[in-house]
Amino acid sequence: MRLKDPFSLKAADMTKRTNKPRKPRDEESSDEVSGLTCQHVSKAVDLSSVKKSVLSSVWFVCSECLKERTMIDGEPAASHDILVCLKCGVQGCNQSGIQHAVKHHQAFHPESHCITISLSTWKAWCFECNEELSTHCNKKALAQTLDFLQKHSVKATSASPKIIKLREEPSDYADPPRGKSSGINSTLVPVKGINNLGNTCFFNAVMQNLSQTHMLIDLIQEVKEKGYKLRICPPSQLIVALPSPEPLTAAMFLFLQSMKESGKGPVNPKILFNQLCQKAPRFKGYQQQDSQELLHYLLDSIRVEETKRVKAGILKAFNNPTEKTADEETKRQVKAYGKEGVKMNFVDRIFVGELTNTIMCEECEHISTVKEAFIDISLPIIEERVSCYRMLQGGAVEQLVTAVSKVNLGFSSGDCSTSTHCSPEEQGEAQTRDNLHHQHHQGAFQVLSHSYTPSSKECSIQSCLHQFTSVELLMGNNKLLCESCTERRQKQVRKSSAADKKLEKIYTSARKQMLISSLPPVITLHLKRFHQVVASLNVDFTVNRHVDFPLVLDLAPFCSASCKNLAAGERVLYSLYGIVEHSGSMRGGHYTAYVKVRAPHRKTEQHHKNLPGARDASSSSQGQWVYVSDTTVQTVPESRVLNSQAYLLFYEEML
Repeated sequence: MRLKDPFSLKAADMTKRTNKPRKPRDEESSDEVSGLTCQHVSKAVDLSSVKKSVLSSVWFVCSECLKERTMIDGEPAASHDILVCLKCGVQGCNQSGIQHAVKHHQAFHPESHCITISLSTWKAWCFECNEELSTHCNKKALAQTLDFLQKHSVKATSASPKIIKLREEPSDYADPPRGKSSGINSTLVPVKGINNLGNTCFFNAVMQNLSQTHMLIDLIQEVKEKGYKLRICPPSQLIVALPSPEPLTAAMFLFLQSMKESGKGPVNPKILFNQLCQKAPRFKGYQQQDSQELLHYLLDSIRVEETKRVKAGILKAFNNPTEKTADEETKRQVKAYGKEGVKMNFVDRIFVGELTNTIMCEECEHISTVKEAFIDISLPIIEERVSCYRMLQGGAVEQLVTAVSKVNLGFSSGDCSTSTHCSPEEQGEAQTRDNLHHQHHQGAFQVLSHSYTPSSKECSIQSCLHQFTSVELLMGNNKLLCESCTERRQKQVRKSSAADKKLEKIYTSARKQMLISSLPPVITLHLKRFHQVVASLNVDFTVNRHVDFPLVLDLAPFCSASCKNLAAGERVLYSLYGIVEHSGSMRGGHYTAYVKVRAPHRKTEQHHKNLPGARDASSSSQGQWVYVSDTTVQTVPESRVLNSQAYLLFYEEML
């Protein structure tokens, strides 16, 4: 329930409106209020007592609720409207059915404790007159008290409020009492609640995970200051001094800093969220949104800001050249350094990896690859489907597909010697091309280690990754328009007598596979739980099936054999440290987070150092899992984490 506004209430326990005539008063009169005759201001306003009480109390918390450990709709009374008694400074709630502010007035001499100011609306109210009072007409009493309360509110809000515990439960990490050992490293990032601004749980859950991303905290700490030196090479080393961070990046730093500070309560994310809304207006209006989309927009917007910052630093290093003033050599160097520099922003260095989509024509074995960067990998949650293609092993499938393709197309794969139109200088080129194709064919679809084989009924992150990276056969309506086969056929047609024949495009069966070709230090996996069935009717459904996920994930079976900075046969281990969980439906659900408080990695800038042998997985069991739902923070066992309905999974590279 929402709190009722005392300025609109006609409560039975409030005294009736006075019928005394209204008299004009001198402006400096202590009891002249908005043209009303209020006889209580001189007795009911004591600025010195208000200051003393407010400065020694917890701000914006009902004093009685704090004593009684009262919860309102599952939230502390601190989150609701609070009235301050202007006689003694006591803060009381105005919640219907509780109304500690009214009870405070009734318990004391009515005419002495009858005037309050709302900390939500900054309006004054007299319980005796049952009227709203103007706070601007009396400089000596109401106006001065209001001014003090507003200034104190700004100061108290800018510094996070004190931790208020109204129920017993394990909660966020703070400094342990003297003489007691916490058992947790003092350098650990604490876990704090985040205030919900109105349907912003999707934002809060993501920010909890980013707040526990150690590399993000370290790198943003390095680059936050104006004048940070960035070393860019090639062609030769260039030291660039960066300008000040852009607004969203600066807000991100302040937010992470406030989450890192110990001994304070829930963090207000309004500054950061508002900055994000400036970049992505879709998040305005406080409607329920998607956590994965939020993560994309946030990181991509910061990435754009940092790219702009790096480019500005490079131009300044060359004395800000323009198209008119720069010579060709300067333009070339600026372009070269810009190409390298934009990759050095902290978002790319932490979260951005690369996928390679490989397609090979089954007829001519021509291979084409398309590389694309990713911030996360979206995995469908589907039943494992066993096709005839997967049931065939090794070369059997290749022989079958190739034989079918040859029959359909009417010429042999890569063998021009069978054609009467090929000369010997052409047969030699064809043989060389075939050898190169064969070499490509051998390595095109190889993974870093043995492939992962899920069981028939398995539903896990590994089975989802297996589905995502499995070889797909393009046949029927999905055949490949092969440019290589088309070009070869066109050459044959041109040499024939039918030179005026319309040139046809050649469609062939092909193999397609998506593999990871570059791994970031932090990889985010997204489980596609939301699907739209009929867009025009707004019909959608949510996949609620539980997906198993490991605490330590080996990504080698899903990486290309040519994956950057990795060698074949090596395990590539990542440790789970964060989860965004979704419950409910697509349009009316709730997002929460599980984060792991653990010791930070001390690592160099060179990632994926190829040390021989398996990587150490022992550190994965160290740390404490914490559940966070907006401002609720609670330690939980590992078993509860593993049973959660994961939507986003955050894994960090293990050294």
